Amino acid sequence: MLTQRPLKREVFDCQLLREYLLKKYPHCCLCNVKEPSLLVASHIKPWSVSDKIEKLDIDNGFLLCPNHDQLFDQGWISFDDTGKILISEGLSQADRCFTNVSENMKIHFPLTAGNRVYLKYHRENIFK
Repeated sequence: MLTQRPLKREVFDCQLLREYLLKKYPHCCLCNVKEPSLLVASHIKPWSVSDKIEKLDIDNGFLLCPNHDQLFDQGWISFDDTGKILISEGLSQADRCFTNVSENMKIHFPLTAGNRVYLKYHRENIFK
């Protein structure tokens, strides 16, 4: 018989990172959505492959609206070391329009050295 391990710690860790990011960023890092209930703590290096320190590292996260969180999580978008958006060639023009991504977008806040390390991982392992 398989047993599931408790998720309480994982949920707490995700909520804690979200609280950190809400204090750091007043809106979606990409599109300015400000309503906190619409903002997601998005790991740069995915939670599933992060160690316990990386999971709570504020440099391993951006605050994103749901559309941009899903695009980022699934590798449809990433960012260069200046914060400029990279959009997968596989994302159609229609989907770019409907999900509000364009070539001239960038992260609205200065990137840290830590952000750049995690973004390198994201570009090399997640970005399509």
